[in-house]
Amino acid sequence: MIWTSQRELGRREADGGMMESSYSIQPVDNLVRLQVWGELTVDGFTDLIRRVGLDPHYRLGMSAICDLRQSTGNWDYSEIQRFRDYIVHIAGQRRCRWAALVKPGDLAAVGHVVIVISEVVSESIRMQMFEDPQMALRWVQGEIE
Repeated sequence: MIWTSQRELGRREADGGMMESSYSIQPVDNLVRLQVWGELTVDGFTDLIRRVGLDPHYRLGMSAICDLRQSTGNWDYSEIQRFRDYIVHIAGQRRCRWAALVKPGDLAAVGHVVIVISEVVSESIRMQMFEDPQMALRWVQGEIE
């Protein structure tokens, strides 16, 4: 039996935009699934990751798939660096994979920059972006490189 924990969050941002999110933790699969709708901000995203990390069913080293296809966001470089610094802070020693499901656009460009500048400072978390959910799952599970 797979136990799943879900939380629904709503967060009003300073500019009046709304970010909504949910997550589920599947311990048997060593997997966290996240979904975000609306304006994705650094503070909103780090808060979501922090909440997942505090969930009693979360274990260090779990891989994740984050569906951002219904999100928008255009971070400047200082925001990207702040997110990278947060990733480095939480990375730990266990290796895991984080896949993001994105559609082409500003948020995908932000994701590419996050991946490039994060690889040089943390080898614990490997990140990749996908448009196809099945490919993301296969990559997170280590079936493909």
